[in-house]
Amino acid sequence: MTGDRPQGGQTPGGDRPRVGSGVATEYARGKVNLRLLVGPVRADGYHPLRSLMVALDGPMDTVTVTCAGARSVTCDGIEGPANLAWMALDALEAEVGETLPPVAVHIDKVLPSRAGLGGGSSDAAATLRAVNHLLGLDLGADRLERAAAAVGSDVPFFIRGGAQWATGRGEILEPASAPAFECVIVAPGIGLSTAVVYRAFDTLPTPDPDPGDSLPGDATGLTEWCRNDLWPAALSLAPELGRVRSALEEAGAKPALLCGSGSAVCGITATATAADAIAEHMTVQTPGARVMRARFAGA
Repeated sequence: MTGDRPQGGQTPGGDRPRVGSGVATEYARGKVNLRLLVGPVRADGYHPLRSLMVALDGPMDTVTVTCAGARSVTCDGIEGPANLAWMALDALEAEVGETLPPVAVHIDKVLPSRAGLGGGSSDAAATLRAVNHLLGLDLGADRLERAAAAVGSDVPFFIRGGAQWATGRGEILEPASAPAFECVIVAPGIGLSTAVVYRAFDTLPTPDPDPGDSLPGDATGLTEWCRNDLWPAALSLAPELGRVRSALEEAGAKPALLCGSGSAVCGITATATAADAIAEHMTVQTPGARVMRARFAGA
């Protein structure tokens, strides 16, 4: 079971970076979509979304940026130009309108990949924040968000953090309220490609319209309110996710829902005591899966 990371003061979307002589370190949080409503695919290939996303206190990646003779991005599994952190450096140069001094980015991965927790996007946002501090660019959150939007749909959210309603393809943000909750995230030993999940979504019946229910004021009200329109598609690709969700619900999680496009499943509860018990239960019930404790402090 993975525990929480220590945290410091806040910057937009993350923890205050440790800045030393030619080095800056940022933490990259995970997220969960408490409500994810998906519309039919548009002509541009994207699906219109309306989603309430919250940034979690819990396991985090560590992104360390140092001044270097040449640009590099090292990360277990995805290195170099294929990593979103590399794309973030390109976007930052486009935003400031000049070539920046080269940096080396190292990502210590804790968040599982292809789990719907936004780890890659969060790493990119952490890279933007760290380089902004390291090189003294003094860019405000609005310019960092603009650079982030050029990298990917979820990246601007991780500049802001907190709770945000996301619309468009996910890049249009509006600050939101959301109740505090504790949660257990179970990431099975499989990963799901976002593109593949959306293709499966397109083959299934159209989800019911948004009922427009008001956001509840506490965690117990989330049981009926939370919704993820991608769940049937993810389940069709990975039927074992049904067993994970059922085990979370049997252990007392209310609700248990898919994280983003999967493959992680998040079980929500109101108290730390209940969440700790659920985590212990899931560690036994889902051998081989990553079981992680996290929380949202409310916004």
